[in-house]
Amino acid sequence: MRPRGNQRLRWIQALLLCSLIVTTHALSVEREKTDIITLRNGDHITGRILYAQFGYLQLNSAHTGTVSIEWPSIRSIETAYSFRVERFGGSQFAGPIATTPDGNLVVGNGSAAVVMPMQEVSWLVPYESSFWERINGSISLGYSFTKSSDTSQGSFGLNAAYSSTDVQARLNASALVTKDGSGATTDQDQIQSLLFFLRPRPNFWGLLGDLERDRNLGVDGRLVAGALVGRRLLQRESAEIAGVVGVAYNEERAAEGYGNRGSVEGVIGGEWRVFKFSYPKVSLDSSLLLFPSVTDSPRLRASLNITLTFKLTDRFALKLSENGMYDSRPPTPGAETADYGVSTSFSYEFGTVVF
Repeated sequence: MRPRGNQRLRWIQALLLCSLIVTTHALSVEREKTDIITLRNGDHITGRILYAQFGYLQLNSAHTGTVSIEWPSIRSIETAYSFRVERFGGSQFAGPIATTPDGNLVVGNGSAAVVMPMQEVSWLVPYESSFWERINGSISLGYSFTKSSDTSQGSFGLNAAYSSTDVQARLNASALVTKDGSGATTDQDQIQSLLFFLRPRPNFWGLLGDLERDRNLGVDGRLVAGALVGRRLLQRESAEIAGVVGVAYNEERAAEGYGNRGSVEGVIGGEWRVFKFSYPKVSLDSSLLLFPSVTDSPRLRASLNITLTFKLTDRFALKLSENGMYDSRPPTPGAETADYGVSTSFSYEFGTVVF
C-alpha cells in the first residue's frame, strides 16, 4: 500500500505546485482608481473598473467600495487603461474604451475603433499587456469529517483561465480523497486543459488535453488528447450554453497490473452556465463530455462536473461541487463502471474578478 500512498502524495504535491506557480504570476499589482464614470444625472464616480457584464458595470471606489451601475445610467467613461470587450455572438476586441454622446461604447482608436450599443456587450474586463496578468481563476480547499462513520474527505481544486481577443485557454485541476473507518482510501484526480481559437462569430475550434486517475474505475492513469470544434449556442443575461464535437486518442494504464491500451474516441459535450449577477451572486457551472469509442465500440465513457458557487466577497466564495465519471467497459476486470464525489470547499479568486 505504501507505493500507492506515495503516488497519491506526489500527485497532490504536483497540483499544489501548479497552483502556486499560476497564482504567484497572476497576483499582479492592481490598477489605480483613476477611472471616471459620469452619470446622466451629472454625478461623477472615480474608481477602478473591475468588469462589466450583461448591462451592469462594477466599479471599485475608495469612498463607496464596490458599486454596480446600470449601463443606461452612464453618460461617459474616462479611463487611461485598455479593456477586452466581448460582443454577443462571439466577436472580441481590445483597446482603450470611451463612450459616444448617445451612449454607445467605443473600443480602440482612430479608423480601427469599433462602436457598439451597450446592450450588445456580453462582457468587458481589463486587458493587460503581459501574459501572466491576463490569467485569472480560483483555488479551493475543502475538508469534512463524519464521526458516526469515521469518514474524512479532503478536496483541492484549481481553475485558471487565460484570455486574449483570439485565444482562450483553461486549466482545471482537482483532487478528491476519501478515507473510511477501516483506513481504506479512494481518490479521484484530474487535470484538464482546453485551448480555444476564437472566430468573429459563434463558432470556434480548439484542443483538449486530459490527465486523470480513478482506481475505483480501474484506471491507474489515463492521458487523452484531441481536437474539437464548437459553437456558442446561447448567450443571455443569465445563461450561457456552448457545445463541442471532436475526436480524441485515449492512452490508459489499467490498475492491478493489467497493462496499457490505446483507443480512438469521439468527443461530444457541452457547457452550461447560469448565474445571478446582483448580490448575493450565485452561479451554476456544469459540463458534460461523452467519449464514444471508435476502435473499442460499444464502449462509452462520460465525465460530468457541476459546481454551485456562492460569492461571499469579491475574492472569496463557497463552492459545492460534484464530479462524476462513467465507463461502460473499465480497463480493469471487476472494476466499478461509475464513480462520483461531492465536496464543499472555500475558494479564493486571483487575477481579474469577472463575476
